[in-house]
Amino acid sequence: MTSVTIQGRASKAAAFPPYELLGDDQAGLDLDLERGIRRAEDKTRRLSRLYHQTQAHAWDPREVLDQLVAEHGEIRVPPDMKEAMGRVFSVLLWGELAAWNVATDLARWLPDLDARMAATGQAFDEARHFTVLRDYLKRAGIAVPPVNPFGRRLLVRIIDTPSMLEKLYGMQLTVETLALGIFKGLENTGIEPVLSGLLKYIERDESRHVALGVLYLPQLLAQASPYERAKNWRFTMECFALTIAGGELLDADWKKLGLDHRLMGLDIMRLHEQTLQKMREENGSRRITGVYTLSRKQHIAMIDFLHPAPTSSPSWTTRTARAALGKAVKVAGRVMV
Repeated sequence: MTSVTIQGRASKAAAFPPYELLGDDQAGLDLDLERGIRRAEDKTRRLSRLYHQTQAHAWDPREVLDQLVAEHGEIRVPPDMKEAMGRVFSVLLWGELAAWNVATDLARWLPDLDARMAATGQAFDEARHFTVLRDYLKRAGIAVPPVNPFGRRLLVRIIDTPSMLEKLYGMQLTVETLALGIFKGLENTGIEPVLSGLLKYIERDESRHVALGVLYLPQLLAQASPYERAKNWRFTMECFALTIAGGELLDADWKKLGLDHRLMGLDIMRLHEQTLQKMREENGSRRITGVYTLSRKQHIAMIDFLHPAPTSSPSWTTRTARAALGKAVKVAGRVMV
């Protein structure tokens, strides 16, 4: 059984260089079966393609930002929206830096050469995103406050975990999916044309990052021990809870920016469902174990509770519970600071 935890970095360094990267062995795959061979070769080609697509679609952040400003004119963010944008982009900006850090970890420690190449390409993307978002916010005159405590806890947990499995799931399938949903929502609001144009470039890159998790996570889960899968399930549940709490703290900011929290939640749910379905297909249509998921019915029930449809009439019990949750999140946030 191959461990999917970054064990003993000093001993790993002592074993350098990893000569096994020169071989063609696909550990953990059923290469005795013709179908397994074809699936492994196809997956390898697609992982390698992610790296080459990064190079083919690379863009210069300064050049793109300058072109968008030249096309649309000076960046003009309504003054009454700047504080809300600062709080929202605090999570997004530091999320890009965290993704940059995690991608460099994955590029160094993943055992598969093509997966390392894909992670290396992602590190370049994330560096570009962090730089261009930082420059955009400076030009727009938007101050970036400290990230909210739930968002910070989520990013720190993913950066600090020694498990490649947890890093890959936490960043590629939790943070990247969440970021995609938020970026699409912000783009659709048309708050500011330069930002809308910029987000199109970032979204294209983020889709490739999710693909790395889709292609490689089933392989890591197959190699993991029952304990590691159970530990990853607990980790994914913690990530899910932190994203919900962090989103609740930003609820007023979403509204200020014209983002419908309910519709954004439904979009993110669909993105997550599509991701899990693709993972199942990569796993030969077998069930993915070691990942915390809600059924569609459960997910919609949660969204209905958190963000009722405008036409709905929640019961007194539901309204009371919803208010209590909102207060608990704010209190917990203050305690965590």
